[in-house]
Amino acid sequence: MPLKYADRTENARLLASFMKRAGSDLLIGNDLLIPVPLHWTRLLRRRYNQAALLARALARGKGMPTCIPDVLKRAVMTQSLARLPSRERAREVQKAIVVRRQFVPAVEGKRVLLIDDVLTTGATARVCTLALLDAGATSVDLLVAARTERFASESEGEDGQS
Repeated sequence: MPLKYADRTENARLLASFMKRAGSDLLIGNDLLIPVPLHWTRLLRRRYNQAALLARALARGKGMPTCIPDVLKRAVMTQSLARLPSRERAREVQKAIVVRRQFVPAVEGKRVLLIDDVLTTGATARVCTLALLDAGATSVDLLVAARTERFASESEGEDGQS
């Protein structure tokens, strides 16, 4: 994905426009946009969080939910998840993501829309969701720019049935 790996940050606006169309009901029905976080060392290397760029672009415009990019924190540096199988991904991120203490009041009682660039196995989204619900969010929905084929095949049974 050029946005993530080739410094094509200008693609965030275009992807966000597609996400707005596909997720219009989610955008209307939620209070906050919160991006999936990067660990600070990965953020230093990449220089930007692609999920935060998408969330900020989604928040532009009248009637859009508020974007708060720093609510979630990757408290633990995980290895790159790109090539890990589903079970290892889940184990790797299990306790890696937390809600920053100072943002708990902002999350309490709010409907949150979690933003990410790519959904692969759902392990990271699951950990983010649990952290937000533990902090008092009333609900958490997910909006992503892309879903990998791997997610579709892992979420279905061997015979292709869900």
